[in-house]
Amino acid sequence: MNDRVMQFRLGMFVIVAGLVLTMMIVWFGESPSLLRDQYYILARYSEAPGVLVGVTVRKSGIRIGEVVEIAFDNRPNQPDGVLVTLAIERRYLLREGSVPRLTRSLIGDVTIDMLPGTGTGYIPAARTPASATVIEGEVAADPSKALAAATTAFEQAGDTLKSINEAATGLARISQNAEQLDTFLATWTDTGKNVAAAAEGIDRFLKTNEAEFRNAVATIQEVAEKIDKTLDPETQDALKTGIAKFSAASSRLETSLADASPLFQDLGAPVAHVPTTDFGQSIRRLNRIASDLELLSSVLRNRGGGLNDAGTLQKLLTQGDLYENLNTMATSANQALVQFRSVLASLRGFAEKVSRDPSAISRGILQR
Repeated sequence: MNDRVMQFRLGMFVIVAGLVLTMMIVWFGESPSLLRDQYYILARYSEAPGVLVGVTVRKSGIRIGEVVEIAFDNRPNQPDGVLVTLAIERRYLLREGSVPRLTRSLIGDVTIDMLPGTGTGYIPAARTPASATVIEGEVAADPSKALAAATTAFEQAGDTLKSINEAATGLARISQNAEQLDTFLATWTDTGKNVAAAAEGIDRFLKTNEAEFRNAVATIQEVAEKIDKTLDPETQDALKTGIAKFSAASSRLETSLADASPLFQDLGAPVAHVPTTDFGQSIRRLNRIASDLELLSSVLRNRGGGLNDAGTLQKLLTQGDLYENLNTMATSANQALVQFRSVLASLRGFAEKVSRDPSAISRGILQR
């Protein structure tokens, strides 16, 4: 067998295998959508969780198509949503009013089930997605959420069963204490008898002292009548006026205390506090004067508490010669000031002459 025959047979085998594979794809329905006879429908959802291209579309449990495109709903004057393009095999016609319901299983598988429509006609079969009819879809309840709600319900039921069990335990304890119930009832009966006996004793006491009670009630009534007569309209008006004046006086007192509150704060504040009222500032000045006088007196005193004889002020006050010296020094200073005034007068006259005739200085020098 030469090479050409081998190549020819190999080529025929590849061609036959390709034809068989193509026929198998067509028979089992896995051929591309271009090879199928389909029409398109747009299903609109507010949200489409888990939807992917290739998701199966079913009707009454039979596969009739698949999802070929997913896009947001960007049409004008329309709310936000998702447009899912469904490719339906042309042999399956859908009545008007059919609803594509999005169903999600517990394990996450997503399918679109076409609910039967109630219309008399059929949904128009569009050749392209652009001309497809838009129908509103619905999303079935998420079974995982339902499972979570059921779990919560089971937990609540467990709590309820626990409460019932506790109640049953309480009833068991009550049944165990049933013997003590008879003792309680007997004690209650004796207590009732004692209360009845006490009531009879009170009744006898009231009957025995009925006259005295009547006199006391009459006396109380007379006192009430006297009080009523005493509080005539004029007295009541005077009392109301007095109460009103007292209320006004208390109001003025409260206002005065409120106005004097800053003064009280200044009086009770520490030494470093700066007063905010005139009286507080005056008190602070007096405190400073008293402090200065205290410092001065401490300087004038010696350790024994007497007058300090060695101090300068004490010497000035007690020794006459110091005073005479100071007086003499003041007199000398006064005389020096008088002489200095004459010198100043001469200088002032000289300055006036120079200011009137500045050339006089040069003439005098030249004359000398």
